[in-house]
This record gives sequence, C-alpha cells and structure tokens, in this order.
Amino acid sequence: MNNNNTLNKWIDLVSVQDIDGVVNMYAEDGVLLGTYSDKVRIGKDDIRVYFEEFLLKKPEGSVVDSTTHYVLEKFYIINGFYDFKIEDQSKSKKQVVHARFTFVFENREGDFKILSHHSSIIP
Repeated sequence: MNNNNTLNKWIDLVSVQDIDGVVNMYAEDGVLLGTYSDKVRIGKDDIRVYFEEFLLKKPEGSVVDSTTHYVLEKFYIINGFYDFKIEDQSKSKKQVVHARFTFVFENREGDFKILSHHSSIIP
C-alpha cells in the first residue's frame, strides 16, 4: 500500500468511526500522542481507549496538505495538516478543528503499520 492510500485509509476509518479498523492500523507497540489527550498511549489497548472517546465526537476527516519522507524501504514518515469536523458539546452542530500530524509507518511483514502518531491542534 502506498503512503497516500495508507493515510487515506486511516482518515476514512476514523470518519466512519470504525474503531477496530482504526486500531488495527497501529503496530502492537505503536505510540499515539492524540489531539485530545495529555497522555502518551502505547500499544493497541491504550490507543483503543483514546479512540473510544474521540470517535464519540463523530469526526469527519480530510487531509489538507502532507509531505512524505522515506527511510529505506521499511519506514516512511508523513507530516502535514488535517481538518476534522466534530460534534460540539451539545451534539447539535459540527465545528472544524485544524490540526497538524506526524505519522511514522513501519513495514511489518509486508503490511505498513502506524509505529508513531502525533496530532495536535494548530495554535
């Protein structure tokens, strides 16, 4: 799977709130620094806890811009910006959140998994 397809797959899974699909994109020892969290989440169980909360906001994501760097054939890094439409506190309307991201993907037995993911709101 090429880098754009991998990132788009993650965006699509988040946007339809497919928690199993999202979590399965991460490596067993993957790390997540989530947009709405002050914790370093390590491993799929901890990452699942984050997405259980985040996906309740019914996010709809789109990539605004990204750049990819390849490290040998085993790793690639994608940095960029994405927007998420999320439900506000009252769940009556959606607000747009602009965020920046870094994903590190590692080839694990022929399948690229998210080894590290950082996301934060653009100040």
